Parts: sequence; C-alpha cells; structure tokens
Amino acid sequence: MEKRAIALLAFVLLVFTVMPVFASAAQSTGFEKDFAKYLERVSKERGFTVTEADIEYSLSLYEDTLDNFETVEDLEAFLGEVIQKDGRNLRYLYEDYEISKEELGALLAENGETLDDYVFVDDLYQAVDFYLEARIVRDPDFDKNLEIRLKEVSKVRGFTVTREDVVASLARYEETLDNFKTIDRLFDFLGEVIKKDLSNLDYFTDVYDVNKDELLALMKENGLDINDYIFIDDLDQDINGFFEDMYLIDELSVLMEEYGLTMEEIDRLEAHFLSIFETMDDETLEQIFNLADRMMAFEDFDTATELTPKEAAELLSIYKEFISIFQLKVEFSLIQDGTEKPLSLTALFNMTELVNADLKISLYNLQGEFLADLIITGEMVDSESLHDTGQALSNGTEKPTPAPVKKTVSSDTTVPATVKGGELPKTASNYGMGALAGLLIISGGIFLFRKTRATSLEK
Repeated sequence: MEKRAIALLAFVLLVFTVMPVFASAAQSTGFEKDFAKYLERVSKERGFTVTEADIEYSLSLYEDTLDNFETVEDLEAFLGEVIQKDGRNLRYLYEDYEISKEELGALLAENGETLDDYVFVDDLYQAVDFYLEARIVRDPDFDKNLEIRLKEVSKVRGFTVTREDVVASLARYEETLDNFKTIDRLFDFLGEVIKKDLSNLDYFTDVYDVNKDELLALMKENGLDINDYIFIDDLDQDINGFFEDMYLIDELSVLMEEYGLTMEEIDRLEAHFLSIFETMDDETLEQIFNLADRMMAFEDFDTATELTPKEAAELLSIYKEFISIFQLKVEFSLIQDGTEKPLSLTALFNMTELVNADLKISLYNLQGEFLADLIITGEMVDSESLHDTGQALSNGTEKPTPAPVKKTVSSDTTVPATVKGGELPKTASNYGMGALAGLLIISGGIFLFRKTRATSLEK
C-alpha cells in the first residue's frame, strides 16, 4: 500500500503543478476592487478607518501576506470576525479568560496598547493569551507536583508513566519541561491519556472510521505497539500517515480516470521512482534542496519575457538537473483539432495560455521505455494549482505530508498561535514555467513523502 501511495502521490504532484493559474489583468483589477469594498465594510464594522497596512500587519502575525490570496473571500475567511465598534462580540473572550472589559483594557495598557490597535477577534485572542501567560509564575513545586500527576496518569494508563516518558513525548513537538510553568499547562498540552482498557480510542473511529480492533491490527501490521503510547495525540501522529495513504488512493482514483492514466502506467511510474529511491544518497538529496533554493529566485516573475537571458538559462539549467536526477525523458506536444504537434522545451517555456488545445506530457526512462502520459486540457488550466515549488522542496519533509500538530497551544515560553487555514495564493504565472515546476517537484515531493514516513516510524 505504501509503494502504491507513493506512486499516486507522484502523479498528483505532477498534475497539479503543471496546471498554473492565469491571473489576468482583469482578475487582478477585480481583486483590488473587491478589496477596496472589503476595507470599507471592515472600517464601518470596526468604527474607524482600516487600511491595507492594517490588513498586512494582521497577516504578518501568521507569517502571511496579502499577495498569497486569490480572492477577497479567501482573505476574509482567513482573517475572521471583525471586532464590532461597540465590542458586543467580545463576550466569549471575556468568558474564556474570565476578565471584564475594564480588565482587558488594563491588560492591553500594560503592554502599551489599546483595543483600537486591533481589528480582528482572532488577533485579540492571540494577544490576550500571550499577555496573560506572561503573568504566570512557574510553580515552585513543579517537580513535586509532576510526580503526583504521573501517579494519576499511571493509574489511568495501566502501567508506570515516568518523567522520562513525558520528556520523550514533548520532544516529538520540540518542547521541553522547562517551557511549562504549571503542571496543568503541561498536561493540557500533552492531551488525553489512553485508558488502560483502551475504551477512549473512539477518536480514531470519528476521524479515521476504524474501530479499536482495526486500529490495533493496523498498528501490528506496521510494527507499532499500543503499549508504547501514553497519549492519544502521540499515537495519532504516528498512524496518521497510514491513513493518508488510504485516503490518497481513494481520492486519486478519480484523478486517474479524469487524466486517462491506466493502472499499467501507474505501475510503471511506481517501479521507476522506487528504483531511484533505492540508490538515492544524502548527497543527492542535498542537491535537490539546493536546486529548490535556486528555483525560489524565480517566484516573483509572471512571464518568461520578464527574465534576462542569464535568468532564463539558469531556470532551464535547474530543470535539466532535476530531470537528470530522476532519470527521465520528457516530451511535450499540443493536441488541437485532432492533430498532435510536438512542442519544444523552449516553446513550452514561453507559453502564456492554452486556448482550444490540450497539452500532452509523455514520460520515458533513460532507456526510452514509455512510462506514462497525461493530457492537460484548457479547462483544467483554469483550476487552482500548487504555488512556490522551490519553497515546498526547501522546507523539507513537512510540506508533502505534514504530521498532525498540537491544536492546544499551552507552551508557556512562546507566543500562542491561532491556527489559520491554508489559503491558495493569488498568482500570475507563465504556463510553461508552471509545467517545468511541476516536473521538478514530481520526484522531489514523493521522496520527501517517503522520508517523512520513515522519520515518523523511527520516533
């Protein structure tokens, strides 16, 4: 199952990265017009003028920018609820933190701020959480109370849980005991303890649709033992990848049909890429990341005409090095009115649109043996695509298959972060560049996927 999932992931990365988004001048103008209306609406709700700079600042709190949003609807959903000018929608904040309006004002004043410094409820929540955490003094009896709590946890789990067990669990999330000021904060972060009789594993039924027996069988099949786990979150982190394999296969079966890939083609791709993986060393992986870093220099251009001859040569060099690493021969052709016409790499590189025609991408190994081909239609080009291929590769193993993250932020020494949903970006991209980027990420992405899975199991 794992091998098939890797091959299918290779396909989906190829498909979605060769389909760039054409953000035309009309679309750009439409966004700016909608954004201006959004600012007017937010200003009216907030009770004072909200500017583009205010929006950019709010986005920066989550390491995001305005350029990364395709529509104002996406932006609005990300930023969330606006603080009403009369403050009537802050009732839940007062209840959650057990503070009054006056106490909120005093808390902000202590930190050189007022309520008028905030536009969105989420941002205010984040600030209040951080400021209140800063007031907490570390429990002087932390170690003593930890031992008391460990006895309670041991009773629930059914075996002795030690300080070392807690340290190991925290290490999964790059945390340490020193980052927590109270025992309650520590165990809020660690989450629910698995009960001795395993009666509280219904979470996995709700999320993954498997009962206890099916879960235990899956763990045994993959060399995992339930007795090695204390917290549900830790178990979830380790088995998540197995279920992602299953869901990937189900979801991609539709894509296989849509793009005309046969099972024989999938088998050939699988065999080819796995043969590359078996001989790939750390030096080659480092080469891939270096190439990805070089790709990121091109993230801001729209069309090939904006590149200097030197930059164009650099981009083509990156492409050729990637194809060499993954031992592929790639052929492009345009299909129009039933006629197929070969398309050179240079011609593809300079394409800016795909109208009344389809793009055919054929993949071969270095021996000239056919692996697979797929058809990208003009209609598909208008769909959303992956963004910033170089960054996806450079960010290492977290991008292809992100592991579950802690949803309760209670580490006391860092700024609590409000979890924001990822948004697809608003970009204006060259079609040929999108196709090249897609081919660059095919194998890099699936290699990182495989590396992530191995790392997860080692933990």
